[in-house]
Amino acid sequence: MSEPGSEPAPLPRRTDSLTRRSRWPGWIWSVPIAAVGIVTWLAVRAFSERGLEVSVTFTDVAGMKERDTKVMYRGLQIGEVRSLKLTPDRQRVLVKLDLDKDVKNDLTTGTQFYLRGGDISFSDPMSLKAVVAGPDIMMVPGQGSPSQQFTGRLGEPPDRLSVSLPYLVRFEGDVGRLKEGAAVSLRGFTVGKVARIDLATDPEAGRISTTALIDLDPTRFHLGQEHGGTDWDGALRATLTRLVQHGLRATLTQAPPLIGAEEVELVMSTDETPAELLTSGPYPEIPAEKAGLGSLPQQIAHLPIQQIGANVRTITEHIKTLSASPKLQDSIDHLDRSLAQFDQTLRTAGPKITPMLTSVQQTVDSLRHTADEIDGTAAAARKLLGGGAASPNGNLQQAVHELTGTARAIRTLANYLDQHPEALLRGRDASVQEESR
Repeated sequence: MSEPGSEPAPLPRRTDSLTRRSRWPGWIWSVPIAAVGIVTWLAVRAFSERGLEVSVTFTDVAGMKERDTKVMYRGLQIGEVRSLKLTPDRQRVLVKLDLDKDVKNDLTTGTQFYLRGGDISFSDPMSLKAVVAGPDIMMVPGQGSPSQQFTGRLGEPPDRLSVSLPYLVRFEGDVGRLKEGAAVSLRGFTVGKVARIDLATDPEAGRISTTALIDLDPTRFHLGQEHGGTDWDGALRATLTRLVQHGLRATLTQAPPLIGAEEVELVMSTDETPAELLTSGPYPEIPAEKAGLGSLPQQIAHLPIQQIGANVRTITEHIKTLSASPKLQDSIDHLDRSLAQFDQTLRTAGPKITPMLTSVQQTVDSLRHTADEIDGTAAAARKLLGGGAASPNGNLQQAVHELTGTARAIRTLANYLDQHPEALLRGRDASVQEESR
């Protein structure tokens, strides 16, 4: 109760508690949000850095593996195999490649992909290396419009030709395993490559032949200085026309011989049959030499097969006669018994040889030690006595002389046993005994 005339005490001030809610859900959600952000960034980065997808079909998988087989260009890795599967018709293998974006401008219709090491061949060292390391794909850029669909080939990429001029060769016989991309050589120098192989039939003439379209590089014939390099087609055609008239022919060879891959070789034939460079068709045609892989049966026919067979039969009969001889069998039995006896001797005497040799060495050392002691005793006695045998101490002098001879004999025996330890078993030679006397 307040006193009269005094102001009333102020009432307590009312305070309202206000709760403000933040729009941020709390630090507890920062971790998953950051994780989602990192995953999203990595996905965007992976998508942006993803290479070019290119499809190449091969006739066989030939050792290729996903994420293991490399794609190479000029010695640098530019990609890898992403996936392998069969084509819808089950006739080829569809290979998806993941290539660097830097080679985008090189992917044209003229670009070729070669599976190096996929076809094992003694003429290709890289194919032998691929047996252990696996094959790789070689990209060879070419001219043309952009493309991402290609047809791959097995084997080493052929040499790049500066100029490619097509010529035709018609082989009447078998071409063996001649393949597209095989080399065309002249005197050991590569002057072109095989572009295409076709089978040609002529029902009216009853003739079957194999045509090989080859690309020749006129720059490798060294025609540039003579013709100025302006008309390569005319220069090469004129040169080949004259060479064919002088015997130039196309033939099939193997490098290395017998085991290597087939290739086309231009040779100066000894065949005197006249020929010329045919120009009536779509491509100039170089005549083929009749001798080649197709003439192999004729070459075999000239071998002395009967004589070789007779010699083989004679050698076989001699071997059979020798192997059936009773004397040979007796000799083998005698040798077998001798070896068995020798083996038994070693088994019996072997354990005793080492202790015996040790005992001989100990005996030799003991004899030498005794001889040294006798020599020392004789030397000391000789120094004390002095004089000769006629002196009052002459008998002692004679005894010292005999001691010296005894030491010499003992040392001789020790040396002999050291060189001939078997003497303990068979006794000392008479000649040695006579020498020691």
